[in-house]
Amino acid sequence: MSLKRVFVSQAKKFIALLYFKNFIILFFALEIFFTGIDLMQNFKNLPDSANLQILYTTNTFLYFINFTLPLSLIFAMISSIFQIINSNELVALYSLGVSKQNIIKPIVFISLIVTFTYIMLNATGFVKASEYARNIKKYGEIERETKNLFLKSHDNYVYIETLYPIKKEGQNITIFTTKKGDLTGVLKAKKAIFKGNYWELFDVKKLIKPTPITKNSKLTFQNIPYVKALEGFKPEIIDNLFKGRSKLNIQNSISAIMLLNEQNINTDKIRGNLYLMIFFPLFAPIVILTLFYPMPIMRRGSNMGMLSSLYIFGVLILWGLFFTLAKISTNGSILPELGILLPMIILSIASIYIINKKH
Repeated sequence: MSLKRVFVSQAKKFIALLYFKNFIILFFALEIFFTGIDLMQNFKNLPDSANLQILYTTNTFLYFINFTLPLSLIFAMISSIFQIINSNELVALYSLGVSKQNIIKPIVFISLIVTFTYIMLNATGFVKASEYARNIKKYGEIERETKNLFLKSHDNYVYIETLYPIKKEGQNITIFTTKKGDLTGVLKAKKAIFKGNYWELFDVKKLIKPTPITKNSKLTFQNIPYVKALEGFKPEIIDNLFKGRSKLNIQNSISAIMLLNEQNINTDKIRGNLYLMIFFPLFAPIVILTLFYPMPIMRRGSNMGMLSSLYIFGVLILWGLFFTLAKISTNGSILPELGILLPMIILSIASIYIINKKH
């Protein structure tokens, strides 16, 4: 291995360690700050239980990751690069043959790993952190049952008296089956559990309407110990649709879109939530690349304090604009393709243009 390759490798390790250290410091500083502010504002409203207070703090901490993680990744890059500019280490690295690509590669690599880890978290119960914290503060419990749901599933109309989304259980469920708008039967169960991809109904009372109806026709009643019904109608989807929310994890968002498309029901909010979890986190790596290439090589001739403040202020403005558009999209006010995907595409094109110009 040549001496230059060894030096470039060591330079990459130096940049990677510096960036990762700054990221960890900024991330936990922002997390502790926002979580602490929230606790000071809401601690008096929390239940006396120490366990619930810890759960509230933990879920609040997890919720704020949505805001602090991308900003920490970007600010860590700004801090790291300006640090080595001020110490003249950057110009020294360039003069010894380390290219811009070799400087930014370890930073982009780490930011991508962190970003994809965050996206993977959105496929778990992590997305429910804000709801859990809100339930603890408002109701004094982590799970809040949903009462009196009435929903449509294909040709079935479903009434659920009580739904427990976390336990995946329901009580006093009634299913009205129809065909071409005509009622054909009724299923009533005191208890139901969602397993696999079906609801399992227990101690079912079934009413069957005769077809066709004649003067001698009679309703038929049956007692059935067990029935599987409502394929794909997950408790989390039911709960979120009933409450008008769009916060589902990645798998449930995809399932909900498929389910609602079959019934010609609008999916704008759920698509917006899905794009927010998968594509929006890429904001940080793209901005890191965009900001790095125009940065000065040395501090001579540059007001570094003013320049770093402008970078930070610009990132906050851009982040606020993109985040506002994303939130408007998840509320269904504009198409998520216009509010989330299009801005990300424009940002990517702008990034490619700046990189090519400043390369």
